Amino acid sequence: MGTIRSTEIYQFKVTLIGVAPPVWRRIHVSGDFSLAQLHRALQVAMGWENYHLYVFCMGRKKYGPPDVGDDDDLGLIDAKRTRIRAGLSGVGTTCTYVYDYGDNWHHELLLEAVLMPAPETTYPRCIAGERRCPPEDVGGIGGYAHYLEAMADPNHHDHEEMMMWRGAFDAEEFSVEKVNQELAKKFRSKSKPSVPRSVTATPKPVVNRNRMVKTLITPVIPRMQRTPVKSGETVPFELNQSERDLIISHTFADKSLMDRLRIAPQPGQRPVFHFTLDELDELVGDVAAEANHAKNRVLQEQLDQLCDRIEGVLRRYTDAEA
Repeated sequence: MGTIRSTEIYQFKVTLIGVAPPVWRRIHVSGDFSLAQLHRALQVAMGWENYHLYVFCMGRKKYGPPDVGDDDDLGLIDAKRTRIRAGLSGVGTTCTYVYDYGDNWHHELLLEAVLMPAPETTYPRCIAGERRCPPEDVGGIGGYAHYLEAMADPNHHDHEEMMMWRGAFDAEEFSVEKVNQELAKKFRSKSKPSVPRSVTATPKPVVNRNRMVKTLITPVIPRMQRTPVKSGETVPFELNQSERDLIISHTFADKSLMDRLRIAPQPGQRPVFHFTLDELDELVGDVAAEANHAKNRVLQEQLDQLCDRIEGVLRRYTDAEA
């Protein structure tokens, strides 16, 4: 679950609807990603902070987090259980990604191409884009227009208040390099994909790989020895009280996962919890994101260590469907 297995990379152009000049990104993600993972990649690529709920609208179907409390009547399909390739019919397909039901930010996702993964390239990644996304909780399209107006005019009656709220803001600021640095941190459990046979630089060893595995593809052996796990099946992971407190207090993990971690083990029992690979995959991203933003060095080191432990568990298993 920790590595990209698909030989297909999906290229999306993501455009924030209703904002001019346009805020857009062009990203590459694995077709094996779930829509929940795509959501996390979009948050980083666009510059959102993952404070709010989201939904993908594909035709008449809607996908999002299933445990949305009072919004259960939305009838959302679990985004964690739907892969990108299952929801899109082909190149040229568009869908809508809505973030924050209050500010109601709509993004158009256009599938521009389906590609082979490039050698020695880590995914997801951003390859182009323009302009900074609006600040969180700015008030939607209308609120953002007012915010820009106030920020541009030192004599505007709201200028000082806006400066105190967020500080200086450059709407034109954007860096592909910074986005990819954040994606690498957020998805650091996603290692570089194996090079497909059609693009490998050493064709002769590949021809003989079935007869010469030990001598020619030694680096791949650990992957082949992973324990296959079926969809929905759980794996054990021991978490002490300090590690559980880190997750509960410092991450935005799913409520159902949080509730499980709050249940203390019986006296004399080891604190072993059970997670699906999807849950661990998302949890490691949440922990890594908090480690990246932690201003306290001790907290950052604790989160880094926890992230390494979760990644270690993920490396022991693989998706049985792969």
